[in-house]
Amino acid sequence: MYKSLDQVFTNPMLFSKTHKYEYPRGELMYVEVIGNRSKILKDTLARAAEYYCSKLMSKRMCESIEIYVILKKKLENDFAGYCSYLDHHKGVRQFEIELAKNATVRDLLSSLAHEVVHLKQFATGELKDTMQPGNISVWQGQKINEDKVDYWDLPFEIEAYRSEEHTSELQSRLHLVCRLLLEKK
Repeated sequence: MYKSLDQVFTNPMLFSKTHKYEYPRGELMYVEVIGNRSKILKDTLARAAEYYCSKLMSKRMCESIEIYVILKKKLENDFAGYCSYLDHHKGVRQFEIELAKNATVRDLLSSLAHEVVHLKQFATGELKDTMQPGNISVWQGQKINEDKVDYWDLPFEIEAYRSEEHTSELQSRLHLVCRLLLEKK
């Protein structure tokens, strides 16, 4: 895995047209960014998603995940992002992260970091969507009716915001790199 963001942005093996990014030792993680933003921003978001995953999950778990980051004009309830578990096919788990397209680069990276924590929660089985009527989730084996608990008191949101705080230094560096790349264009 990566020890620093410098490895993420300077490793030539990370770049390809299909958004498949290889780790330095040849492991593979698939990240695709879909939306109307610049290629530089798409690459930055893809690398950031990969980096955040490498910090939150084991190498083996990262190898079995595909992430589709979708930039949308407007998200439901004016949220900054959503993470959804899509499918599990031939040992690969697929996730979709939706982000608000009109957000600043810093806010996109912050939302991405937050949603990658939810991705980790789904991937490890800590969080499950029951697909039952109502807004019922299972957090560490206990059912939670999200309609009856304040958003800020949901245990999986508390963890996501705490982990997001730990990535604030990473977000600042990613924001700086992305801004410099965009200014060069």
